Amino acid sequence: MNYREKECFNVISFPEGFFEENRGLKECCKYFDVLADISDDTNYKNDIRGIVVKASDPADVVDFVIRKCDDYDTILTNHGEVGVFPQDENARGFIYNWREYLTLYGAGTYEISISFTISGVSGGYVEGLYKVTQYSIATAHGTVRVWSEFNSYFQKKLIDFTNSNFKDSIRFGGFFGNRSPETQINNLITKGRKVEKVTRENLNLYELRTDPLCIQITQRLVDFMFLNEDVTLISDHNQSNHDYNIFDKNVVLEEAIEENYRDGSRLADIVAKFGDRKKLDKSYYNVQ
Repeated sequence: MNYREKECFNVISFPEGFFEENRGLKECCKYFDVLADISDDTNYKNDIRGIVVKASDPADVVDFVIRKCDDYDTILTNHGEVGVFPQDENARGFIYNWREYLTLYGAGTYEISISFTISGVSGGYVEGLYKVTQYSIATAHGTVRVWSEFNSYFQKKLIDFTNSNFKDSIRFGGFFGNRSPETQINNLITKGRKVEKVTRENLNLYELRTDPLCIQITQRLVDFMFLNEDVTLISDHNQSNHDYNIFDKNVVLEEAIEENYRDGSRLADIVAKFGDRKKLDKSYYNVQ
């Protein structure tokens, strides 16, 4: 006689912040640099911060808390968008709009923290520090801004972004551009030995090179944004760029990412290749 019974239980997990032990070599970020423009809502001038946390049950409570560091005792209102996840009832998120904070509270360093009660257990952690500055050509110089939207399933964190409104951006020192056209040519030789064009296409590749970065930034880029994005817009703000009009360029990752490390340093740089999401640089013979 078989007396075995099968029961299913939800696996309980708790949100985790970024914590490191002190090994005597500190080169990591104290804060993330973000820019916003009080007088102009153009997207590439205004950074955001999207944060998502996975709860274990719809009844669990997750709170996103923001403070300005020079008035730490005051909890500020969350300005931006609440994360909406139609396919994941346990995902919680908020998308902070730094333009609103710059307008209402001014430039400075802000702290975002997470507090939660999951399956009756309470906890919390500091998610990050963000230095908010007014956008200008000078303050943006030497930076790259990556903006991503998400609409797929993130297996590592068990978060389903399908049909969500979730988005995030990150700004860091680096360079984006150096277009390589990768021209594809298809010609036809006629009976009279005349060459006629059939198709011609530029499959553009763009290079992203970062400055040496701390692990908080490389992880957000490599393990989250470039892994999970469904829309990526990249803007470059370098004086030495051949193209001064790379703003919110809609691109897709085309080749494997390189992450380069340095002996005796905790910093690493990233090299990645992107292509146009819409492959429209094409002409072809059109019979009328």
